[in-house]
Amino acid sequence: MIDFNAKLGHWPYRSVKGLDDLLRSMDRHGIERSVVSSLNAVFYLNPQDGNEEIARWVQPYRDRLIPFAVLRPDFSDWASDMMRCLDEYGMKGVVLYPNYHRYDLSDPVLAPLMEMAEERGVPVCVQAGLEDPRRQFGREIVPDVSPEAIGDFARSYPRTHVAALGLKIGQPEAVGEPLPENFFFDTSNYEKTGELEAAVARFGARRILFGTNFPLFCPMANLHKLRLADLEEKDRQGIAGGNASRLLGQQGLSSTVG
Repeated sequence: MIDFNAKLGHWPYRSVKGLDDLLRSMDRHGIERSVVSSLNAVFYLNPQDGNEEIARWVQPYRDRLIPFAVLRPDFSDWASDMMRCLDEYGMKGVVLYPNYHRYDLSDPVLAPLMEMAEERGVPVCVQAGLEDPRRQFGREIVPDVSPEAIGDFARSYPRTHVAALGLKIGQPEAVGEPLPENFFFDTSNYEKTGELEAAVARFGARRILFGTNFPLFCPMANLHKLRLADLEEKDRQGIAGGNASRLLGQQGLSSTVG
């Protein structure tokens, strides 16, 4: 299995679990590898400070943890940061937070970043939301990125894979159908029985990535959603890890759901 949506760092409004907890959770639930990015980078003025932390933290566990870079395309010298993340730190993708970093996905400032992602063949993730606004601290509520905006973004850059993280049931539909060929979404914010089956019936399984949103969501809940879903086994295996393997160019990884 591959968890396509995990993070390490702090959360300003409550304590969250860290690296050792992530590794134990992976062992407990049979998750072979996890894509990890910096939660700290969401809040640091310069996200590169968080990327450098992630590079150090995951270095002893590169057989299990796949680092992605958090970048702000409107921040000074982001291009050098991206090259350093890809070339020196071996990061395999990019995560964007337009809501927390306060830019619009339609801003032309994103074009150079997306061109670099296309040239390097790395996926770009857009985190729709991190935590339900109802659970957020009242003075600092950050609204989700709209699925419509993410859909327009994916269509604007058709040669780069775009993965929306944290969409809820019904929101992939709002991306606009047919879904862009380069568009993927994860399971982390699907909540109820039958939701995953409905998504597969409507869009097919090949676009869907297993994700936990660790440490803000419970990994076990997301695992059970996939294990208990009434799906064909080939679709379950694709969601569990096969789709992520193809997206990451790692065809040899196992995607068995225990």
